[in-house]
Amino acid sequence: MTNNTKMLIDDLAPFADLGTEPPRSAEASGQTVVRLIRNGELLTLTFRADGRVLEQSQSGERTHLTFRALLASNNFSDLGRWADSQVVLLRERVESETIPIVGSIADSELEGDVHFLDDFLYRAWEGADKPRSLIMLIDGPAGVGKTSLIRSLAHARAKEYRLTQRPLILHVESRGRMLQNITDLMAFGLQTLRLSVTYDQVPVLIRHGLVTLAVDGFDELGDPNGYELAWAQINDLVESSRGGGTILFAGRETFISKDRIATALTAIDSAADRLEAFNLKGLKSNSARMWLSGQGWTEENLNSDVVRPLLEEGSYALRPFFLSELARPGVQEQVSNGDVDELLSFLIGSMINRESDKFGRDIEAVTTATQRQRFVSRLMEEVARDLAENQTGAIQVETLAWLAEVVADGLVTDDLVGILKNRSGVIAFLTDDERRGYKKFSHEYVYNHFLSRVAISSISSGEVAKFVRRNIFGADYLEAFSDVCRSLPQEEVDRLVETASQLIGAVGDHDRARGNLAALILSACSVATPTNVPVIKGLSMDEGYLTETVAPIQLVDVSIGQLVARSADFRDVVFEGECNVTALIADPGTVPPRSIPRPTILALPDRTLYDPNEMAMWVSRQVKTFHTREPLSINDMLKRLPPFALLARIVRYKPFWLKDGDEKAARKILDDPHWEMVKQILEKHDLITERLDVPASGRPAPFYHIRNKAALMDLENPPESVWLFLDELLEASLKLEADSTKDE
Repeated sequence: MTNNTKMLIDDLAPFADLGTEPPRSAEASGQTVVRLIRNGELLTLTFRADGRVLEQSQSGERTHLTFRALLASNNFSDLGRWADSQVVLLRERVESETIPIVGSIADSELEGDVHFLDDFLYRAWEGADKPRSLIMLIDGPAGVGKTSLIRSLAHARAKEYRLTQRPLILHVESRGRMLQNITDLMAFGLQTLRLSVTYDQVPVLIRHGLVTLAVDGFDELGDPNGYELAWAQINDLVESSRGGGTILFAGRETFISKDRIATALTAIDSAADRLEAFNLKGLKSNSARMWLSGQGWTEENLNSDVVRPLLEEGSYALRPFFLSELARPGVQEQVSNGDVDELLSFLIGSMINRESDKFGRDIEAVTTATQRQRFVSRLMEEVARDLAENQTGAIQVETLAWLAEVVADGLVTDDLVGILKNRSGVIAFLTDDERRGYKKFSHEYVYNHFLSRVAISSISSGEVAKFVRRNIFGADYLEAFSDVCRSLPQEEVDRLVETASQLIGAVGDHDRARGNLAALILSACSVATPTNVPVIKGLSMDEGYLTETVAPIQLVDVSIGQLVARSADFRDVVFEGECNVTALIADPGTVPPRSIPRPTILALPDRTLYDPNEMAMWVSRQVKTFHTREPLSINDMLKRLPPFALLARIVRYKPFWLKDGDEKAARKILDDPHWEMVKQILEKHDLITERLDVPASGRPAPFYHIRNKAALMDLENPPESVWLFLDELLEASLKLEADSTKDE
């Protein structure tokens, strides 16, 4: 048997009926003849020298122009039916997603929308230098539209399939489970489309350029420290699909990058395969304004002092998820009235308020608005807990109704419980899953928010929930957790951190509980300062997340698989003993402590470093140790000059508006004795927006928005646009210091 014949037999083997003999080949008159049992019939395939394939069976015979045409035909993968099913499945969802999604090809000037990406993928196979495999990364932060992009690409390919013959997309998602088998995900995707194609046939279809596999949420498939299982599966998939296949990986930009994929996927042949990345970002400000205008937003509101800063470049509001939520009925008025504090919390609070008014007169007659809001909130928390503990992405409608009944206990009489159960299935936080009879959260942001509430309440009460013991807490969840912690009163912060610390010492090392509890403490200390400094000893965590100005923490003999610390000032975190960080995700605004252990991988926005010397130099530069010869270094300024220390805290404060209220991180800024001076200099250089919120009762509360935070954060190489501001702040700071010295 020649090598080509063996490959032919291997390709056809998955299409033979179960329990029958594998395909057999023979040579006759310079032609290869293969026989197999397919759909209960003996199938004879004659492969001619000109590439044509004669298919013969009891049902008749048919000639296919190529082997690819045979595989795509009705008797094999029936890609025409696949395309029709996909159009029906996706049409309504895709047509309702009207926000344009734009990205750029990494390391190039090329950018565009889903049609641009479609053409780019197709053109990669044209010309003499076509790759043996094309690996395309689709990365970006949560809510930026990665899933929507894949869905739109799948719909476009299916809709035009009979005209263009471009490979169809098999879209597989993590479905909320960790370390699961990729083939299980493929099987679920095929089952959703009601296809006769089986998961073991997919690599053959990929290899021959008939199907493109899109793995959505790749960063959720396993442990970010080791990741052996997920990487091994993808390596096997790349190997088995090599020859003409395209595989798309979508995930958060803090986990996947071209450098990291090239290192981890040993199956990639740099000489024969092609690796590309499509980086998604939020919309441009003008595009977002135009879209909101089309959704009914008035020019007056779009140009108001509240909304205009909200739509500045880099704002969370420019990500499709947040933009779509801003377009919901009633939100325009609330935003324009200045009710926005932290954007996600505002949107969720707004949705809870709207949902609480939709239960009907019978329920409203016996409950208060606060009780109904609490019902909606508690129900969503229980749904989030159920999904997390079962490691799934969707909940059965029957289970949802049962949870509603449990949460409604004591709220209304038994004869009214049915109304709450019926209402639970149409709450706006949930949407229909691909499976009939299942519901899922409208977005991962919403799921993470409610799961964070569950984690805080359960840990504070001394419970280590099942999802804390078994799940991997990624950066997206830990970010949501820190956002929820932001609004906690001081006593609740102290209770959470103290109880979590006690639980770390009480639980064993047989599951992920100790590491997850430690990761939650780190996230909480990013936005709140516990009364007592947490001490975390002798454990490992999959992932840690730090942001803003981190409160003092002591880490002793702690290992962190991946530490996300973009723009975080964590100089007060002390590493002692045998600590190690496998991967550090950072940027120019990151200020690490001198005690941080040298990472194995340092991922920066524009490059990933592996060389120990390069990483040591970068860390050294960030902690400013090489400026000791200068009379007044940046590091000295941050240490000696309080206004610069305050500025560092201001520019790292994540909520869009700095509000004069009870929030602890905001109070640390507004109550600082140097706030008024720094604010006045910011105002002089047009780097701050101030507005006054006049409530119906009580004193007026000012709001502040800081412009150009990224420029103000990078004091080593500040752009020219902030030089005058920094000069004036430095002059004022030195005068304060001199006056203070005189007084002494």
